[in-house]
Amino acid sequence: MKSWISRIVLPSVLTIVGVAEARAQAVMTDADPETQVAMTDADAEDIVVLGSRRRDRTIADSPVAIDVFEPEVVSTTGYTDVNDALRTLVPAFNAQRLPLNDGSSFVRPITLRASPSDHVLLLLNKKRRHRSAIVQIGTGHATTSGSQGQDFNVIPTIALSRIEVLRDGASAQYGSDAIAGVINLELKEDTEGGSVTAHIGQYYKNDGDTYDIQGNFGLPLGDGGFMNVSAQYTDQAKTFRGGQPVGAVALRALGQPGVPEHPLELGEPDYRSFKTVLNAGKDLGADVEAYFFANYMMTDSTVGFSYRQSRAAGGFPAHASFGNSALDGTAAHPEIFDLTTIYPGGYVPQFSGDLTDLGLVGGLRKEQGAFAWDVSARLGKSKVDYTISNTINPSLGVRSPTTFKPGSLEQKEVQLDAEGSYTVATDAFASDLLVFGGVSYRKETYTIGQGDVASYAVGPLRDLPVGSNGFQGFSPDIAGAFDSSSYAVFAEADTDPLEGWNVAIAGRYEDYKEFGDNFSFKAASRYELSDAFAVRGSVSTGFRAPAAGQVFGTSQTSQIDRITNNFILDAVLVPGSPAAQVFGSAPLIPETSFNKSAGIVFSPDNGFLATLDFYQIDVDDRLLLTPSVNTTAAQRAALAALGFPNGASVQQVRYFQNKLDTRVRGVDFVGTYKLGWGGGNETDFSLAVNYNEQHLKSDPTGFYTPAQVIEFEEGTPNWRGNASITNRIGDFSLMTRGTYYGAWKRLSGAADFLPRKAVVLFDVEASYDFTEQFGLAVGARNLFDKYPPGRGPGLAANGIIYDNHSVFGVSGGYYYLSGRLNF
Repeated sequence: MKSWISRIVLPSVLTIVGVAEARAQAVMTDADPETQVAMTDADAEDIVVLGSRRRDRTIADSPVAIDVFEPEVVSTTGYTDVNDALRTLVPAFNAQRLPLNDGSSFVRPITLRASPSDHVLLLLNKKRRHRSAIVQIGTGHATTSGSQGQDFNVIPTIALSRIEVLRDGASAQYGSDAIAGVINLELKEDTEGGSVTAHIGQYYKNDGDTYDIQGNFGLPLGDGGFMNVSAQYTDQAKTFRGGQPVGAVALRALGQPGVPEHPLELGEPDYRSFKTVLNAGKDLGADVEAYFFANYMMTDSTVGFSYRQSRAAGGFPAHASFGNSALDGTAAHPEIFDLTTIYPGGYVPQFSGDLTDLGLVGGLRKEQGAFAWDVSARLGKSKVDYTISNTINPSLGVRSPTTFKPGSLEQKEVQLDAEGSYTVATDAFASDLLVFGGVSYRKETYTIGQGDVASYAVGPLRDLPVGSNGFQGFSPDIAGAFDSSSYAVFAEADTDPLEGWNVAIAGRYEDYKEFGDNFSFKAASRYELSDAFAVRGSVSTGFRAPAAGQVFGTSQTSQIDRITNNFILDAVLVPGSPAAQVFGSAPLIPETSFNKSAGIVFSPDNGFLATLDFYQIDVDDRLLLTPSVNTTAAQRAALAALGFPNGASVQQVRYFQNKLDTRVRGVDFVGTYKLGWGGGNETDFSLAVNYNEQHLKSDPTGFYTPAQVIEFEEGTPNWRGNASITNRIGDFSLMTRGTYYGAWKRLSGAADFLPRKAVVLFDVEASYDFTEQFGLAVGARNLFDKYPPGRGPGLAANGIIYDNHSVFGVSGGYYYLSGRLNF
């Protein structure tokens, strides 16, 4: 299979698909039954805003592959957040839940076509969203480790009029981060009425209770204006899927009091969030509109770290924080420090992240007439304030608190943008010629906020672990604000040289203060061979400068070494810094990409539609987080000599580097069929499949071991797909869905692999509309309660009985009841 795909994709310089995929999703919407009997002209004529600047572009004739999802389709997934809804609907998209992984537990890393979140650009109302403050460090796979992308889970789903997914390289059109694709969230513009939805659910093991309520309403804003407001509140309790560590079991058998009930908290986090969105526009006359939209989110989430055993038992030693210090009873620390007086049975540090996200966009635009323009300003801010409790800074001895504020991370962005287009009427082509261009300025500021002194201080018992155990605070050496800025000039042209043939080209020049300049281009074309058959293609280049958080971010955390199963102090170093140079680090440079894709769409006029596209994404100088490097005594001494915090205690280090060139090859297939039974009754069939191969093009020697190469290339499923059948009989609807994850490999220890067999998860939802205003739905996700395998006997002894880096989660089946009220 791999060689077959390689032979087909490699020569392709034309890209494809588009029409079909978007139309396929349009077919899936459950609007009024009278409009659903077959694929209608209205479905095909939905205007899309991605992939082209032409204002008359529809999903049927877009020059690139676009998925369009209406709100009704999103609601049938049974999820109340955008991450999981997209994961369910788009096989090429995935969003993992990563327990035991620090900040990645709060902002989940996503992938599109096996590319990380900072290769996927997120837009809101066609405007760029700011990055998350969290840099993904412990994601379990190099594809996502180290990425700093946008947070996809900040907008209430009820606020969306639709979601558009462009699965094609688009850096020349939209700028940095659009290497693998673009996702646009369009907000509602209703001027009256509204709706309220409520969701209550629980996992099969009677935990993880989830309550979600969302509301939306629209108001007129004078003549020719609107204001649409949405809000969401979610409360989710923890799930506990960890086993009992051998040491904890042994301590209980010895009669030791105070052993935690859940020594290994593997599962969903404790999570509460409030999200709100405002979308407004006002006609100022002369076809000029003022617009403004904003979002605000605040979340509070808590995860538990691994168990710290209080004394030797079951073949496991006491955790280092319970050690006896040679400095006890000295002038520096006259008292005797005994941690068992605080945590007699051991402890599980509780790590919390309070996230806030604010986005403000305002501007003026004119969309009518031959000359259109848009000027806008954007402010975005993402911040996380960390708290770690139920822990200790052992080096402080009896003076140590048990709750710490280890610091904060903040990403702030400001952007100014001006763009315009002119439609040139001409008889030389089959359509008018659209010429588009613009300029943009963007500034990013990444701030690391200093933690409590106690969270990083080296206390009098310096022969014990230093800092708040589990997540060490940011010291003054680490804290600070760091800036990055750029400007861009861009242009496009789009026309139909002949009837049924579209050609579009785009170019973009970007100049980064820290990384120099770059020119990216894109060419796309679509040719209609008949009313039922079309081919599409594109070729493009891309450019992604390192994010400020990747350039300046650093941390120190306690990790379980998967070879020895012991706790170690792991440090992420600033690339090119004096500390990182001890290990051969060099300053970062930008990534560059080259994309090509080709495909076909078959859409006979009988309710059936099928698309097939092939794609290849080459990224040179790929920015990756190095595997953990074990430090030597000489290197630790060098870190200490540089004044690096806890340099003498750091046992492993990691840092970002542009060491390798990578390639993703794959294929997408989408097929849909709508079968009308008469009387408004119908059945919809849908099948979507994605296949990905990820390869290293350059020599990984000195960066990855042979085993790590295998993990990089085969550490996620190559195959992913979903199939659904939706039956509608009057006011009753029944949806069944199967989601397929192919086999993959999990590295265990230095060179051993754990096989991961393919798995199919099933979902079901039944709904009934009692009136036009009121309906109920009941459903189940992961209907048959499937769990991932473990990570081997060593980590199972620590309580990790399921893979915490599973591609589909560790909490098992979930059932729910939801209601909808329109007014």
